[in-house]
Amino acid sequence: MKKLQKSSQKISSVQKIFFVMISVAAINLISNYFGEEVAVIVGNFMYIPAAGSLLVVSIIVLQRLGTSGKHGTSLIALVGFAICWFFAEITWILQELYFKIDPFPSTADLFYLVGYPFLLMFVISYLEIVREGITKEILALAILAAVIVLVSSLYVVFNEDEELSSYEFALLAGYPIADAIVLVPSLLGVVLFFKGKVNFMWTLVFLGVISLYVADTTFLYTQLEDSYYTGHPLEMLFHFMYFLMAFGIYDYMKIFKKE
Repeated sequence: MKKLQKSSQKISSVQKIFFVMISVAAINLISNYFGEEVAVIVGNFMYIPAAGSLLVVSIIVLQRLGTSGKHGTSLIALVGFAICWFFAEITWILQELYFKIDPFPSTADLFYLVGYPFLLMFVISYLEIVREGITKEILALAILAAVIVLVSSLYVVFNEDEELSSYEFALLAGYPIADAIVLVPSLLGVVLFFKGKVNFMWTLVFLGVISLYVADTTFLYTQLEDSYYTGHPLEMLFHFMYFLMAFGIYDYMKIFKKE
């Protein structure tokens, strides 16, 4: 009976995830249908519930489980990441919609970059719990996959014809490097899921990080091609990242359910 109830709860959670993902995609595509100006406004404001959901969930989880125990370090890191990226999104919104200035490069990038060490600490801290399932072969393949994509991204940056300032160049090269580093443990997490070592809902956190990697890579190419704008269809991947991570933590920790 308990197994049946657990399976039913899992299906319900998956349905909610798909509903949110489809809704995010629909909002993005509809706003783009009405033109780039509408897409920019909608795309910016979408970050408030997206980044806000991860921030709220992470704080509630930390308050409930505390800073001690095996989850303490990972939850503190999670809150640090959520705070940094929430402020980054708010900074981006203010600069683009209120101050009417190009938000890239800007102060928002400092918040994004500061958040990466927290994200890395978070995913590694959790993998420590299931490290027995990580083999040298799996680790090597994860590193190889990250390096291949990293090299291709850096190749594009170094061969860019447009003149870039030192700061712009550092950012365009820095993001792929940071993404590649956090991608490795995330790929390990997904592999461990298929090996039955990681809970499906927790795997959503790793899928969220992978979504971030793909989103940042597409951002790099569209930015260099001067075709990027906030609200671009490819940007829904950033929104997916926030919601996937929030859902994974929400369900796995059961923060709103009485045990």
